Amino acid sequence: MPQIQLLPDFVVNQIAAGEVIERPASAVKELVENSLDAGATQVKVFAKKGGKDLIQISDNGRGMESEDIEKSVLRHATSKLRDASDLFKLSTNGFRGEALSSIASISRLVIESRGADCSLGIRAEFDAGVLKSKEEAAVPFGTTITVNDLFFNAPVRAEFLKNDSVESSRILDCIIRLAMANESVRFEYRADNRLLFCAAEGNLQSRISDCLGASVARNLKEVEWEEFGIRVWGFVSSPESLEAGKRNMPYIFLQKRPIYNALITKAINQAYSSYGDYSPVSVIFLDMPLETFDVNVHPAKREVRFSRDSLVFQAVNHAVHNALQNAISYPSISITNTLRESAPAYVANNEGIGYGVWGIENKTQELFPDNRITSFENNPIPHTPYPIPHTLDFLQIAKSFIVCEQGQSMLIIDQHRAHKAILYEQALQALQKGESLAGQELLFPETVEIPAVLLPILDAQKNVLEKFGFHIVPFGSGTWQLRGIPAHLPISAAGPAIIRFLESASESKESDIFKKNALSFANSSAIQRETELSLQEMKSIVSDLLSLPNPYETPKGEAIFMRMSVEDIKRKF
Repeated sequence: MPQIQLLPDFVVNQIAAGEVIERPASAVKELVENSLDAGATQVKVFAKKGGKDLIQISDNGRGMESEDIEKSVLRHATSKLRDASDLFKLSTNGFRGEALSSIASISRLVIESRGADCSLGIRAEFDAGVLKSKEEAAVPFGTTITVNDLFFNAPVRAEFLKNDSVESSRILDCIIRLAMANESVRFEYRADNRLLFCAAEGNLQSRISDCLGASVARNLKEVEWEEFGIRVWGFVSSPESLEAGKRNMPYIFLQKRPIYNALITKAINQAYSSYGDYSPVSVIFLDMPLETFDVNVHPAKREVRFSRDSLVFQAVNHAVHNALQNAISYPSISITNTLRESAPAYVANNEGIGYGVWGIENKTQELFPDNRITSFENNPIPHTPYPIPHTLDFLQIAKSFIVCEQGQSMLIIDQHRAHKAILYEQALQALQKGESLAGQELLFPETVEIPAVLLPILDAQKNVLEKFGFHIVPFGSGTWQLRGIPAHLPISAAGPAIIRFLESASESKESDIFKKNALSFANSSAIQRETELSLQEMKSIVSDLLSLPNPYETPKGEAIFMRMSVEDIKRKF
């Protein structure tokens, strides 16, 4: 009996859909690209419940005729290719003819379209790729595509989607990337009847400001370079405007097509290596001969292969390096730079602990048994309920580690991890009990710019932020007013802490919502390494740390402190 058989068309379409449409943002990307290829100068996107219930894309492009609408949902039906040679001279966003058929196969699709020379348009309805109805209708010029119940017949794929705010944020990220590549097109994005993004047609600088915020745009340096037949242009951030260690996702475009490429990202970051551990905000465009790259690698068109990888790397690296060299500014010496803020880097909460004036008195002298041998280099303190040490002196080294003497040993504490564990425990208890952490109202409110891509997350997390002590209200045009902050935060750290919290909340995979929010708060608000602490601040951190149920590791299992015995020190000499 024959074992090999042809799969039914609807199964083939669902397999293809799994490669092209991973989530609602994938559908938005493909449909907006179709609008741009149709010559649209206005694109409006509307989504409900992160695109799971509804996605609607409206444009003022060329529109389609009745016959074209039926063909558009067939696999490998496209208006952008005529023969195989066209694959090597692509100038459009789409070309494979798979996107609309993939979307139609896993949703209930409605297409409304009207060409410029037609008195009436056409409205067609599809269910899982099957045409249900088609009729003339009074619709505006252009095309409107409505995607209802995405993944309704692929429930396994739907199970892998994140919550509504995260999926909405991913849709917005997709729109922002396409908007930066098409500054002459007006974009709007509404989620659940709220306008989250609007960018009028203009130049690239104004579009970057709309997409990334005015404060980011102000600190960008222009890039313009050409070598090996490769033109590199755009903008990168100045090193002095960046936060060390923060990973910023680059915006990379090839022939105005948004792409993700590790080679180019590495070339950009390497140009900053002489300035420190920086991952810059970058908007980089590349133009090169069509025959030197291939975008026909993956159905989602995210990957690109270059025929000359090393030359692309050198061109991008040289372009960014040259831009930074031309933009070098020598710092001026100011006495105010050496003054610390009046707000403390850390405020202890020792109520009810009863450890004396320093919070650590009247405890046993030994934290470890005498026969326990630990290595300074790679042995963190084990998770064991040892008593809190008695110590007389505290020392901070490298503005990152607290050192204290304990019996015949020296303890070295990572201040960032210690504070993270303290804040996590405090936040988790507050959320579980329905309480709020202590905050302080600001006499003079501060303003903070929230990147557009994080606005859906902010909508979902605003009440949680208030429980953590952040009082934030809209102030117009992507700007928010900060009227209250957590008690332990200095004012200058509050704005970046909110942004880090929103970024962490969107990326966390923790299933317990209380633990997820508590961890995001701890990660975003903990004092950083390279922060100078006073003696009292160091005492307070150690006191609060050692009062925790588990003071030995962070919620993610990272070691918080190490022990080096006197015997270990002697052996090293």
